[in-house]
Amino acid sequence: MQLQVALDRIDLDRAVRLADQVRAHADWIEVGTSLIKRYGMRSVSEVVGAAAGTPVLADLKTADDAATEFGMAFDHGARAATVLAATTDATVHRCVELARDAGAEAVLDLLAVSGRRRDELLRDLPAEVVFAPHIGKDAQQVGHAAADALGEWTRGRRIALAGGLTRDDVTRLRGSNPGLRVIVGSAITAAADPAGAAADMSTVVRGESG
Repeated sequence: MQLQVALDRIDLDRAVRLADQVRAHADWIEVGTSLIKRYGMRSVSEVVGAAAGTPVLADLKTADDAATEFGMAFDHGARAATVLAATTDATVHRCVELARDAGAEAVLDLLAVSGRRRDELLRDLPAEVVFAPHIGKDAQQVGHAAADALGEWTRGRRIALAGGLTRDDVTRLRGSNPGLRVIVGSAITAAADPAGAAADMSTVVRGESG
């Protein structure tokens, strides 16, 4: 398993401080959608600087104009960016091409897509594409859980799971998929000691703690 720390719904100064604090314990640091909408590509470049080599994902949730959006993210130092699975095939495939050309990752956000659409994309997209089951914040409020989005379809694919994950959730997910990337936000960023929370979550992800 890998740990991705999501920075979102905070101001940029705090995001930069958090990136510096958690970088030693994270496999990835995510610049969240709300952060990008509020501060633009400046948020990506400043978090990249603070991450000091830990790879950064720009959670763009691109729906169109792939070349502009993915191009900006990679030009500002991101090593991965997200595209919505619900958009057109043309946009999805263009994002995959752009990521490959940049030596970066295309991450397919499965927010609110049907199983049929997901399976079409599983069939059509190459193995390097990361599929990201995602339970959004509003869905979490009515009881939907991120782990429920996993299943047999994940076998043999690169998976990143998002949706209000806690330490207990991550503990339960250990062993479910050797290549699973867990995306953890407020369980780390809202903690009294974010660096300590990230270190603890890292030990859980690596199976070094119960």
